[in-house]
Amino acid sequence: MTESSDDRRNHPRYSTSLELQGTPQEGGVVARMVADNLSVGGLYCTSTVDFPEMTRLAVRLMLPIRRNDVTVTESVEIEAVVVRREALVGGNGDPRFKLGLFFTDLEAHAKESLTRYLER
Repeated sequence: MTESSDDRRNHPRYSTSLELQGTPQEGGVVARMVADNLSVGGLYCTSTVDFPEMTRLAVRLMLPIRRNDVTVTESVEIEAVVVRREALVGGNGDPRFKLGLFFTDLEAHAKESLTRYLER
């Protein structure tokens, strides 16, 4: 992964291509997303579903973790809020949206798994 820096950020961002799911906390549709970059504080992703700014999401990251020379997928649950939203113009007619998510609740286990993934 490649680290990027931005003076406004508290945590370094790493370029990645990571699958995740997002569901509004009040319930509803499950959005399939792909993270473009990721940090311990949030992520920037492409989504199949549009969520307005300030929408609270339950996010499930699918982290590929290497254990004993075997790669396993670890599901990590995180609460987040949409802080940035941009509609993409797609050539194939499928709607896509760029979303910036800020992690609002990152439990110790989730933070440990995310940190381990980012440090690989």
